[in-house]
Parts: sequence; C-alpha cells; structure tokens
Amino acid sequence: MQKIHNTSSSFKRILLATTILFSAHSAFAHIHLMSASPAINATTSVTPTKLTLNFADEVMLMSIKVVDAQQQNVPLNYEINHGMKKSFDVPLTLSAKGKYTVTWGAMGNDGHNMTGDYSFTIEPTK
Repeated sequence: MQKIHNTSSSFKRILLATTILFSAHSAFAHIHLMSASPAINATTSVTPTKLTLNFADEVMLMSIKVVDAQQQNVPLNYEINHGMKKSFDVPLTLSAKGKYTVTWGAMGNDGHNMTGDYSFTIEPTK
C-alpha cells in the first residue's frame, strides 16, 4: 500500500512540475509575425495599396516603418492605436519598383516588446 501512495505522490509532483514549466514558458513566449501582405520575401509585379501584418496573438503595433532600396522612408499614414489586435492594415503608396523592407515593433499582452523586419520586392512587369 505504501508503494502505491509513493507512486501516486511522485506522479502528482511530476504533473505539478510539468504544469508550472509549461505555464512559465507560455507567459514568457514572444508573439511572432505569422504572415504579411505583401508576403515575406515575396516578389510581385503588382504594386500593393496596403500592408497587412498578421500576428500569432493580440499585440499593440507600436511602430511600423517601410524603406526602399535606397534606404529612403516611405511615408505611412499610421497612428498608434492602443487597442490589442492580431491583424493590422496600413495604407501604402509605393511609387517605384524595387526591394522594400518593413520594420515593425509591437507589445504583447504580457508587456514584452518585440521587433522584426522582412522584405518584399516589386519587379517591373515583363
């Protein structure tokens, strides 16, 4: 009978430790960019009229910047909205073909700041 009690007690400790481990990992997990449009590393002949960022969980988009191949800022009409969302659409006006880099900064529900960047290319139609 003592052996059954010890086995049950050990199982409970392992279960508790596993639960705590996974809870801590979730609390410190950083939200990441799931997808974007124009797509990450995409090459397209269509000039986009908006930029869409889709995150794995709700975030506050704190900053967004787009630069062209000459490292010139592309003017954006984006103001920080303190609401938490998974998806953000930003109007985009691009006047030239070439490579563009998007840099973003977001804050998750847990207060962690995350940053990232990606590129896409607009090529001339053939």
